[in-house]
Amino acid sequence: MIPTIAVGAVVTMTMVLGVSGLRFARTTSNFFVASRAVNPVWNAFAVCGEAMSAASYLGVPALILVFGVDMLWTLTGWTIGFLLLSLFIAAPVRRFGSYTIPEFIEGRLDAPRLRPLVAMAVITSSWFFLLAQLKGAGVVTRQLIGAPYWVGVVVVGVLVAAGLSAGGMRGITFVQGFQFFFIFLGILVPFTVLAFDRASGDGEPIISPDPPLFMVDQTVDYPSDVTIEATTSTAVTISGTIDGRVVDAEPVVLLGEHDIALGTTIDFTAGDLVPLEVGRDRLTGEQWAAPLGDKNIGGGHPLYFSYASLLANMFGIIALPHIVVRYYTNPTGREARRTNLWVLAMIAPYYAMLPLIGAVGRVLSPDLLSNGNTDSTTVVVGNRLADGLGGELIDAVVSAGAAAAFLSTASGLLIAIAGALSHDILNAGVPQFRLAVWIGAGVSIAAGMAVESIDINVLIGWSTAIAATAIGPLLVLGIWWPGFTERGAIATVAIGGTVTTIAAMLTLFGVVDSGWALAFAATPAAWSVPLAFAIAITVSVLDPNKVTDVAHKFALMHLPERADNLVEVDA
Repeated sequence: MIPTIAVGAVVTMTMVLGVSGLRFARTTSNFFVASRAVNPVWNAFAVCGEAMSAASYLGVPALILVFGVDMLWTLTGWTIGFLLLSLFIAAPVRRFGSYTIPEFIEGRLDAPRLRPLVAMAVITSSWFFLLAQLKGAGVVTRQLIGAPYWVGVVVVGVLVAAGLSAGGMRGITFVQGFQFFFIFLGILVPFTVLAFDRASGDGEPIISPDPPLFMVDQTVDYPSDVTIEATTSTAVTISGTIDGRVVDAEPVVLLGEHDIALGTTIDFTAGDLVPLEVGRDRLTGEQWAAPLGDKNIGGGHPLYFSYASLLANMFGIIALPHIVVRYYTNPTGREARRTNLWVLAMIAPYYAMLPLIGAVGRVLSPDLLSNGNTDSTTVVVGNRLADGLGGELIDAVVSAGAAAAFLSTASGLLIAIAGALSHDILNAGVPQFRLAVWIGAGVSIAAGMAVESIDINVLIGWSTAIAATAIGPLLVLGIWWPGFTERGAIATVAIGGTVTTIAAMLTLFGVVDSGWALAFAATPAAWSVPLAFAIAITVSVLDPNKVTDVAHKFALMHLPERADNLVEVDA
């Protein structure tokens, strides 16, 4: 009950803080950018609350559990992205004075017809990211209280929409800053326990010569239908449905592939090799710890995957709408840059702690490689670190952090989607924004129920690839190249957004499932980002219609605010 109470407390406080913003949400500025009056430190807490999402809190340990150290490139790319955001994006976009990315692009390029096109790219990239948060909500709710997956998706979707429609950006800023502490604590506590355990030498070794095996007698629950493969004869006891046959506590020998139905439990003995979900790599400890090895990652091309992952995450972070919009809430461009420096200081140690959670999962939760529930690695590891009250308390902290992670990020994503729909496509005000929130939530809840079988970071990969390709070049070139034109931007967002969305659909519907075709479609950033920049530059150079008043716009973006106080003195 303690973890359930902790999660309930986080949800309750989230709603209270969200609704408390209602008294501020009376004007467009209050609702969209919190009147541009958020303190840099608190805004940094809010940015971290969004950035420390289900993608990192749940997804990264899951990826490390499955694929090993190759997944560290994911964290490296995100960290570089925040550095680039600080150096090149945060201050200029804040000084320009827009409410949203599409509005900024329209103003910079004098292109009203471009605004709805960019808004569609914002909605698409944010939507995939939001689905990942709802997937995390379903997984954690099921793991915590045994409720069906859809319950978590529906409850979190409705709660986030209710809080956002009431309090707008001001309310969400309070919420996300508050949730940051739970998220950070949710990783810090198990990391500290594990670090002391490792230092004392009491824990089992993470790297062993064998593939994953059960260290103790264990009953494995199967929360969804899955096909498993046992490479050695394994005597187990099964209750449920195997290969279409219903059994009740019946001894069975597993060998080869078997279809396991939802709700089935299998009792394994200490020392048994874990029968893996079909498609998972059966890695020894040495293979798991060796980067760029023979792994089923990136279609079997881990080097390509590493480059593509770095590019997607670097340019994705600087273009993800729910991240960028937070810098609009600072009073000045200088304060926006200060915000991001605080973000780097807080998010770096968080990213540094995550890999240990996934690594220890090979020892404490190898069953997740069998039942396909790898996205719950963080919560399961927290649950198994200790017995008794100590274990309950650790589990409570980790579960509360998980709830804060998907609640916080889902709030930012939904405000980005609703803002793009109401402000940039419909050109409407606050009442229409509230309606757009519920429309976005309803569509996302329905889709969230359909992505149960898709890993969280697959959804995140699609989101960051679309943002990096369709939005990233618009921000970088719009801020730093005077020659960027409307036609160059239209070609970039149309072609870049289309090809990356098609690539995501090809993998989602299984049109490509192996080899280079899968590598290019599942992780397109290695070719789509350079293609987008090439299109933007080529079309802009050939475009005879150049943007007027560029000098004024560049001065607006790049001159520091203190320049306003300079007075010209006659000689």
